[in-house]
Amino acid sequence: VGDVVQVGELFGTVRSIGLRSSTVKSFDGAEVIVPNGNLISNEMINWTLSDSNRRMDIRVGVAYGTDTDDVIRLIQEVALTHQLVDKYPPPTAYFTGFGDSALNFRLLAWTNIDHRLAVESDLNGNINKAFKKAGIEIPYPQQDLHLRSDDTKGPL
Repeated sequence: VGDVVQVGELFGTVRSIGLRSSTVKSFDGAEVIVPNGNLISNEMINWTLSDSNRRMDIRVGVAYGTDTDDVIRLIQEVALTHQLVDKYPPPTAYFTGFGDSALNFRLLAWTNIDHRLAVESDLNGNINKAFKKAGIEIPYPQQDLHLRSDDTKGPL
């Protein structure tokens, strides 16, 4: 009781455990009665069994030509300075590859599950502000279009 669980598409807090069924309050506010047989026969994830810390995975792309070391340093710095981001393990940023329109990065950082969405929102906003201040561009998707004429057809 009190653990945050996921059973199939249901994600919420266990409110009670009965002989035949358990009650899970979803994060949308619904009280869902789950037959205990479903808990036993289906995969159930307990997100808070041993602790309440969860990892955030924030992905961002920057314009080609941007110094990748600067981006890694900047997004790690943003995470390290947030008071609700765990300092151990420390937040870590990675350059993950070359996208169609951007150089792609990934920030992994830990926080308490109760604050996860707010912290992730803060980090996204703070990364955006830090990029603007540093002159780092988050690009729009781009496509090159090559037109060529067909000389086999006469004038129109």
